[in-house]
Amino acid sequence: MKIDLDDKITRFLVQEYVNKICHYSGEADLNFNVHKLIHTFDVVRIVQQLMKQTKPALPLKLQKQILNAAILHDLGRCYEFKDGIRLKNTDHGKVGAQLIRKKFPELKVEIQSTLYHNKLPSDKDPPECYPVLDYVRDADMLANIDYEIGHIDVFIIHIFGRNFQQVASPIIDDEIFQAVREKRSVYLAKIKENTLLTHGLWQLCWYFNLRTKAGKKHARQTHIFERFREIICEKLVPMTTPDKKNQTKLKKIIRQTFPDELFYK
Repeated sequence: MKIDLDDKITRFLVQEYVNKICHYSGEADLNFNVHKLIHTFDVVRIVQQLMKQTKPALPLKLQKQILNAAILHDLGRCYEFKDGIRLKNTDHGKVGAQLIRKKFPELKVEIQSTLYHNKLPSDKDPPECYPVLDYVRDADMLANIDYEIGHIDVFIIHIFGRNFQQVASPIIDDEIFQAVREKRSVYLAKIKENTLLTHGLWQLCWYFNLRTKAGKKHARQTHIFERFREIICEKLVPMTTPDKKNQTKLKKIIRQTFPDELFYK
């Protein structure tokens, strides 16, 4: 998609990211910021598709709020590095909301949406942001999975670093199976085994997080979760065990746990 720098919201986002990219302190923060800027416009593209698929059409004011929130949702990401080191326990939603409030205090819905977009839906979500958060969260998840389908090696490094062999275990945490049985997203607090497979399958459970009819329709039409499942089977499973029999067993378990029919409900 083309980036419209005549739009003040887009210009603000790009300015913040480009300033960070041009003053990077290490390859890690450079690559991270480039990736997150591209990711942002992937989210914008998908949120535009979701709005087009929504019938009856959303009010124009709401469409604009959703689009603005998609543009701004990861603004705080470009402040996650300092001196080339990624800061721990940084809430990029909170950081982004503070930046928007300082620049555009009138964008109250967009500020609140940025603050809450990286948290699971709950009764703490501001009521005025319900539709906006639903569309941005759906587009954010779909954009992440869409990217990882084509860049699984980058996904591994991003989650585990370059020494990912230490978590290349064939173990699949039981919380994954329990979540699928209950048709819900995975509770990370219950995860005991930090493995490649667990992280990949955790994201397959994002299907249960989709909030909009348009998001579910998009997932069905693109077969995005089925394609990601196959990437996990063909790319991640061989990294966890050299034993061909174990690989075959793991693939069978994953495909039985996440059958195509699961993603059509």
